[in-house]
Amino acid sequence: MTEPRWLTDDEQHLWRLLLDAERAANRCIEETLQSGHQITAPEFSVLVALSEAEDRMLRLRDLCCQLRWDRSRTSHQVTRMERRGLVEKCKCEGDARGVEVKLTEDGMRRLEAAAPDHVESVRRVIFDNIDDQDIDVLTRFFTRVRDSYTRPGAPVRGKTCEEKDCAE
Repeated sequence: MTEPRWLTDDEQHLWRLLLDAERAANRCIEETLQSGHQITAPEFSVLVALSEAEDRMLRLRDLCCQLRWDRSRTSHQVTRMERRGLVEKCKCEGDARGVEVKLTEDGMRRLEAAAPDHVESVRRVIFDNIDDQDIDVLTRFFTRVRDSYTRPGAPVRGKTCEEKDCAE
């Protein structure tokens, strides 16, 4: 068995700082959405994905892959949002087993109301703290990190996105 490649002190510090920064940013965004608009950050993510889709609708499995969530999480999130009137589930035309998720008018209104506060919290927590040079460096860094996991054929929680049965 090979010896683990332990992190150096500097790497360990950076890793923990990255985790702390992510939690702080997520907490700020979550508080902004909850206090001002009574929606959660995951709900906001679903609303954005649907608002950008053709006809404001996506198959459940495509929503799964787009958000990089597993089938169970996506399904439960959509069910909770459907109860709140933010989305509706519909049978997929041409595929009796398929389910599509559609953004409701109320969901769109809630998204439009929350978006300015959301973007302001993102700007305050992230972009007010970096300059254009930082943006370039961080963009290259996070792209490499993301691509090291999502390259074609890379596993998405055990299966590739294409293989993953996120639908229905």
